[in-house]
Amino acid sequence: MEALKNNIKRIFLFEYEYWEVRNLNELRSRLSKDFNILPVENLVEAIREVVGNIENLVKYSPEKALAVKSATVEPAMIYFLIVEEHEVGGKIVLIETKHSMYNYNKILTGMRAFGAYA
Repeated sequence: MEALKNNIKRIFLFEYEYWEVRNLNELRSRLSKDFNILPVENLVEAIREVVGNIENLVKYSPEKALAVKSATVEPAMIYFLIVEEHEVGGKIVLIETKHSMYNYNKILTGMRAFGAYA
């Protein structure tokens, strides 16, 4: 995750609710088809070193969090940290890297598509 720490362009924080899936395990299963599942601790540490203590943003435990990046794009442009806070949803931290070619509006549009997919 050292490379991520030096390549963060923007960080977004979103609230989410489960629609297509009922819990984080179902989401993990669904996302594992098109995304690489990453160690949550590594992504949290990269964020912490760049923006400070992430616990001010999200409370997480390894069984209640999911870290993913696209399986088809290298180097990664987007990482997601998905934190289940309660049985109906939680927070998504989207980390955009300097490799990204997206603008702000494209990120928001993409999150709508991601929400429909997940």
